[in-house]
Amino acid sequence: MPPHLVQFLLGGQACVVATVDDHHRPMTTLMTWVVARNPQTITMAVDIRGKALRNIRADPHVAVEVLGDDLCYGLRGTAVVEKERMDSPPFPCALVAVRIEDVRDHGAAGVKFVGPSYSYHAGKEHRGEVERAVFAELKGPPPTI
Repeated sequence: MPPHLVQFLLGGQACVVATVDDHHRPMTTLMTWVVARNPQTITMAVDIRGKALRNIRADPHVAVEVLGDDLCYGLRGTAVVEKERMDSPPFPCALVAVRIEDVRDHGAAGVKFVGPSYSYHAGKEHRGEVERAVFAELKGPPPTI
């Protein structure tokens, strides 16, 4: 992934993740707990109760659409469950790492793209602390070299 995309994916961006079900049909899921660990890897907190994780276990090929202001990228890669149960999310999630194998810039000259965003209602600001903990867990420990 190019450096500006890695920088963008430091946590809190809405991404659309596509998996394939057991009937070979595509299924999409909106995910915001997605982090670029490095230019070759993204990590995601995936709800263990949902179909996305079941699909990843059966067929690890995934596609991810990353949408932001003046950013529109399609990623493809192979997913692996790195941790069966994360510590930080408030509901059961697996930590899934995706080795990025293909990056496509879907931007077009002269077209301004405004990406989706989200925020919390008044009184729910504490959720930001939970998210920061999830993003830290997804990033993993700092390199020791």
